[in-house]
Amino acid sequence: MRKFFIAFLVLLLINGWAFGQKEKKVLFIGTDGTRGEVLRSIPTPNIDLLTQKAIYSYDAINNGITISGPGWSNLLTGVGETKHKVVDNSFKNNDLANHPDFLTVIKNQYPEYHTAAFYTWLPVGLILDQVDLRVAKKYAHDGDAYIHQAAVEYLSNEKADATAVYYGDVDIAGHNHGFYESVPEYYREIIQFDRYVGDLMDAINSRPNRENEEWLILMSTDHGGYKTGHGGATLQERNIFVIVAGDNMVGQEIVPGNGPALEQDDQLKLVDLEKYGYDQVPTQLDIVASIYDYLDIDPAPYGLDGKSLLK
Repeated sequence: MRKFFIAFLVLLLINGWAFGQKEKKVLFIGTDGTRGEVLRSIPTPNIDLLTQKAIYSYDAINNGITISGPGWSNLLTGVGETKHKVVDNSFKNNDLANHPDFLTVIKNQYPEYHTAAFYTWLPVGLILDQVDLRVAKKYAHDGDAYIHQAAVEYLSNEKADATAVYYGDVDIAGHNHGFYESVPEYYREIIQFDRYVGDLMDAINSRPNRENEEWLILMSTDHGGYKTGHGGATLQERNIFVIVAGDNMVGQEIVPGNGPALEQDDQLKLVDLEKYGYDQVPTQLDIVASIYDYLDIDPAPYGLDGKSLLK
């Protein structure tokens, strides 16, 4: 009888522990060509709300090639161009097969997870391998608005264990008019992106099982911009932003370390990162490392180049 009672207590403890665990969910939000310095200076109430419970930096950098192909490959795989071999937007001779994206890795680690990707720059689909649901529409055909509505509905109603959403309109405005706060078109698209972020957060918070879920929300961009282009090594081309937000996190902004003043249109060579204090800020490569840390996925087999911001 005593043995039975002890076994019964152990069973209760196990069940109580299991029921106390919240379901972990991940959402990565990407916006193309969005300079962190500009994002910081524009009113973005929804993003500001996220940073209250986030490790974040508006001084983060792209420490590789400031082009979309390499940039999004960095963000989605967690390794740089020396490994994934994406050096431009042609994706020729890449090695993405040996450096899988985070949605593929999550699916392999947790087959019961449902993964989804929504994007308007179609080459993003070349980086993503195994995804349960894909919704893609070219940005030139009102793609952002289309995939946004699909993402909101998905996050509101589906299992949505690991999701990526990409928006391209900020970059289009930058190329057409300039990557600057003073450019009305660029300014307006960043304001619209902030509204999109608010909608996504509303969708998550309205989920019927929200109180039993724990969400990690990550945001970043592939590159900044100089005049109406990018691809060079000026600070404003390297200047991005990184946000890693969670239900139980405390807001902390990461800024560059001590170093000589550097203007946005000055060159920032990789060999000079420490000199100017930019060795202290996050990079694109930290996004995937943070996701794996959160989901208890061993990063060793994937040779990641970034570090978790959750440490």
